[in-house]
Amino acid sequence: MNKPAESFEAYSYRTSSRFGSRVKVFVDDGNVTVTGPRVGVLVHRVWIVAQVALFWSTVPALLAAAILWNWRFLALALGLQVVHWALGTFGAVSFWELANVNAFTAGRAGETTEFRVSDVKDVRIGRGWARHGLWLAIPLYVPGLNQMSKGYCASFEAPDGETGRNVVYALHMRTTEDAEALAALLRGQ
Repeated sequence: MNKPAESFEAYSYRTSSRFGSRVKVFVDDGNVTVTGPRVGVLVHRVWIVAQVALFWSTVPALLAAAILWNWRFLALALGLQVVHWALGTFGAVSFWELANVNAFTAGRAGETTEFRVSDVKDVRIGRGWARHGLWLAIPLYVPGLNQMSKGYCASFEAPDGETGRNVVYALHMRTTEDAEALAALLRGQ
């Protein structure tokens, strides 16, 4: 006997699944459908690489400031962090929230991807959503988001639907019960 369909509304962290903001998740008859604002592969990759480069270029600037005892390198490090923060904020607003507004205006729910429950791997609740190097782009934010995600964020790996690769989906649910229910469904329970 088939299980009844389950639907959830969640907030998607901006992981390699490329979804962001509010998404709808529908689990029915062994299939999972995720719909919401989603950016293209190239845009997401360039955005992540730029954030990683900006954040970690601070280290040599700080080392130069300490070794050369020159305040200009300290100012450079601060400037790099400000640009890193601005690029992250700009990307979130421009790439996902603007896509959300455009989809809403057009009467659409956003982009949709679908995969089988049997293709889902490594289901977790709470920390662990920043896997596969995402933490390199936002290391200062991961501890706070880990704290906030305790019991609320169901993350897992599943096919991208566009690239054919497995990516990380991280869905912050409204309640811990919703997170547990989604995780159970994704584990095939």
